[in-house]
Amino acid sequence: MLAPSLMLNLINTAYYGFGQFLPGLLSIFFFPSIRPAGIAAGLITGDLFAIGMHLAQMNFLNINIGLIALLINFTVAYAISMYLKRKQKSRTSFEEPIAYNSIELEETYPKNSVIVD
Repeated sequence: MLAPSLMLNLINTAYYGFGQFLPGLLSIFFFPSIRPAGIAAGLITGDLFAIGMHLAQMNFLNINIGLIALLINFTVAYAISMYLKRKQKSRTSFEEPIAYNSIELEETYPKNSVIVD
């Protein structure tokens, strides 16, 4: 009785929060190139955006805040995933060759031997 809109606010924030799992679930099944770090970043960004918009009572052309947050969520997840993929490719393409392990070195050059060029 003292807070008539309290239940509506709780339902809306729960809807916004649970709805942010949709891009993560869809990307697991349909877009395997999206990384877990991208999904997590998108989820956090979408939740923060939706709750911030709800608390600020902002409205974009009467479009549901949850839908806008979903689009931002998927965009962030995709962008982070592509950044991480590009970063991994650039790191692996210029890597130095892997050194021999110690067993192969000991077989080739015994511990007491001296290597002279």
